[in-house]
Amino acid sequence: MQFGTSLRNFSLGLATASLIFASTALAQTTDAARSANQTDQAEAASGQTWNLVGANARLDQVLDTKSAKQGEVVTARLDGSVTTTGGVKLERGTHLTGTVTRVEQSANRGPSSLTLVFTTAQLKDGKQIPVKVTLLSAFPASANSLVSYGEDEMGQAPSHVNSQQAIDQEAGLLNNISMTSRVQGQNSGTFTKKDGNLTLAPGTYFQLAIAPTNGNATSVGE
Repeated sequence: MQFGTSLRNFSLGLATASLIFASTALAQTTDAARSANQTDQAEAASGQTWNLVGANARLDQVLDTKSAKQGEVVTARLDGSVTTTGGVKLERGTHLTGTVTRVEQSANRGPSSLTLVFTTAQLKDGKQIPVKVTLLSAFPASANSLVSYGEDEMGQAPSHVNSQQAIDQEAGLLNNISMTSRVQGQNSGTFTKKDGNLTLAPGTYFQLAIAPTNGNATSVGE
């Protein structure tokens, strides 16, 4: 009788183990499928073609990793007029609006970083259009013209930017702050300082690549 009970318990144990194994395998398969799907989506996104043109802009406000918050609104103004490949004219003074997407404060004089994205351009007539913006370079607010840094370092804003372009600007051009970006990335750019909190002053000079994400313009408040 005891032997029969032990055998029955052993069988139940095997059945339970089989169910657990099957559940685990199913979960792993589901996770793998989900991961593969995410990878496929990322790879599909990386192949997207953007008709980006170069432009110059100035940051409107101070951004400091000591006080900046994720989701904080960021604005910049175009320093000159530019016409996109789709024929949309963005005049000098056009507002670019976006948000801070990530902030890492410095701890014990360690590194700090700040990531932002510009998503909207507000035209002079009050219309807003969604835009794709990638930062190509950044200079201090004192960079009033090519004369300040020299054409070899600052260069002209390009007329066209390759969809696969990636940027890795060294810290020497912007107050010991480096900047990285890539056209296929979801953000406009990331600023990093190796030792201590970083600050981007109002008027920080951006060269950027920009393109409307669709041809539809909307009125403010719609």
